[in-house]
Amino acid sequence: MAAVVAWSLSAAAWAGVLNISFGAEDASQREGFKALVADFRAANPDVDARLTLVDGPSYGKTLATSLQGEGAPDVVNGAAGDPLRSLALHGDLDDLSDLWKANTWWNTFPSAAVTVAGRQFALPYQTYPWGLFTRRDVLERAGIREPPHDLSALMTACSKLRKAGFTPIALGAKDARALAAWFDFIDMRANGYDFHARLLDGKVAYTDSNVRRAFAMWKQLLDAKCFEPNAVTLDERAAQAQLYAGRAGMLLAGTVASTGFPEIVRAQIDYQRFPTIDSGQPPAEAAPTDTFQVAARARNKADARRFLKFAAGSAANAKLARSLGSFPANKFAPMAGTVLDLSAYKTLTDAKSNLVQGYERDVPADLAAQGMRGFQEFFANPDAMQAILDRLEATRMSAARPPAGARTAEPAGRRVAQ
Repeated sequence: MAAVVAWSLSAAAWAGVLNISFGAEDASQREGFKALVADFRAANPDVDARLTLVDGPSYGKTLATSLQGEGAPDVVNGAAGDPLRSLALHGDLDDLSDLWKANTWWNTFPSAAVTVAGRQFALPYQTYPWGLFTRRDVLERAGIREPPHDLSALMTACSKLRKAGFTPIALGAKDARALAAWFDFIDMRANGYDFHARLLDGKVAYTDSNVRRAFAMWKQLLDAKCFEPNAVTLDERAAQAQLYAGRAGMLLAGTVASTGFPEIVRAQIDYQRFPTIDSGQPPAEAAPTDTFQVAARARNKADARRFLKFAAGSAANAKLARSLGSFPANKFAPMAGTVLDLSAYKTLTDAKSNLVQGYERDVPADLAAQGMRGFQEFFANPDAMQAILDRLEATRMSAARPPAGARTAEPAGRRVAQ
């Protein structure tokens, strides 16, 4: 009886308190999440919604641990792909399939991005395609009349920008995410979406001649000194600052980078899809999807689900996406409508279902870690290509043999088209 009373008192103490924990990488994300929670409070005054914001890198490292304790938050945000799949299979996320069914979210959101073993474990809230940002004025000063649309033009642009005293391509490779994007795009453009998707699924060897060919093309850009030479010491914000300051002509990044564009240079920055390598390959893009989840150990699942239903609304989703520099996951939510938005949206829709989350999200964690280290090593020493690919292949083979009794499921979140 005493135990029942104690549990009842504990439940009563937590009733109406909703603990929300989000990772945020910059000021625009922090303000966007604060506004979303404030709007939820205004619409649900009976819920005491408490928001905790953690810087992005620290959040990613501690999310799994925070979900496994007794004090787990009720609502968290995260990434589609292997990170979501791993948390779901570990039992750290609440199964939201009933919420999807009750609200027919299949008609509104990309379900593949959050489905693991046939069940839905999250609500997508944003998608942000990566593409090539260019400084029109910098390119013109280097004698470049239009942004490069194929590999040959990209090589030529690098040469002209370097001779004119500019860094051709700004790159922040400290966490290797941007390097992974370069590999994603070169492989998709050279070998096609289907080949790259099979590579990410672990069905192609890293020693395959097509993979070596993609790395050889990447080496051409490195040998041509297209990139910021100190890239491995810079983070993505530092790389973006080079573009803003007019010291670099190009930058490969997600549309979320646009939130940091200073107004004085915004009109000079254009966006386009990554240059073509093999014109016979259909359009394919890297477009990560971010999600909201409910913790399996959440104390207030009822209000957590109320929050997800609120965030799923077209108005709430559109407002959040505008502040984050992304596209709303709700296909009925309006987008901001700037020139950059329209260019990026066309890139996204042209790719149809040929979309990846990104290397670090699409492959298992052990392989992702080995890959990111390998990309950094390759950037510093392109001649080590074969040794790097051999290590990646050994890791792939190890990942392909799960321990006895391990639960397996289809990869979550590759296709995000709506």
